[in-house]
Amino acid sequence: MHRQTTARVTGSLFLTATATGVLSAVLLGPLDTLYSPQSIADKAPGISAGALMALVMTVAIALIPPTLFPVLKNHGEAPALGYAVARILEAVLLLPAAIGPLILVALATTQPAASAPDNAAHLATVQALTQTYEIWGHASSAVFFCISVLLLNYLLYRSRLVPRWISAWALIAVAPYLADSFLVMFNLLAPSSTIYSVLFFPLALNEMVLAIWLLAKGFRTLSPTPTAHAADTAHSVDAAHAVDTAHTVDTAHAVDVVTNRRAHEQPGN
Repeated sequence: MHRQTTARVTGSLFLTATATGVLSAVLLGPLDTLYSPQSIADKAPGISAGALMALVMTVAIALIPPTLFPVLKNHGEAPALGYAVARILEAVLLLPAAIGPLILVALATTQPAASAPDNAAHLATVQALTQTYEIWGHASSAVFFCISVLLLNYLLYRSRLVPRWISAWALIAVAPYLADSFLVMFNLLAPSSTIYSVLFFPLALNEMVLAIWLLAKGFRTLSPTPTAHAADTAHSVDAAHAVDTAHTVDTAHAVDVVTNRRAHEQPGN
């Protein structure tokens, strides 16, 4: 795949992942307020749509590493591989965000007697698992996301594939985002709180700026660095000097040969 095509595909995947992630959060809402099969059944269309958006987000995230890896590996194969692993782990941890709500809807709407003791017990179990995931699963996936942000923007900053201010912004904004994840994980902060949004927003905005840049401009093609240019110049000078020296030696040798020949041709020799 051409480098600029890779940039635009990556930008599209970033936008898709973010847009569907926001839609899934809006459509799903807080699942811990749904206590009965009837309340789940009443909101089944929205929950199913939100789960579908979460699934699309997960697929988009999983497609980013194999798309970017051929470009990133040229600037550091180890961090590029680490980025791919971190994003795939993030995607794996996000899968329950789509599967859990779908199971809730299935139990609440397709069972012939959703309020029967056995079905109620199954529903309560899935609800408990879903609520646990809301606290630990999302936060754990966010930790791997932060690791991927560090690795990706280290490579982008180093390679100058995008303007350095975008990469520097991400490397700074990842700190409050990571703190946000740990605060939620240890139940010190609710995802619905204003502080959560404030800590979350800088990195989310940065990812959108990066996506738009990749779609509009693609990866930058840089001229050789001054050091590389100096090295090339020095190499050229050395090569030219070697050619001149060889030419001078050959010329001097030819003159000596002619001189000696004339000396031998003189009368009396």
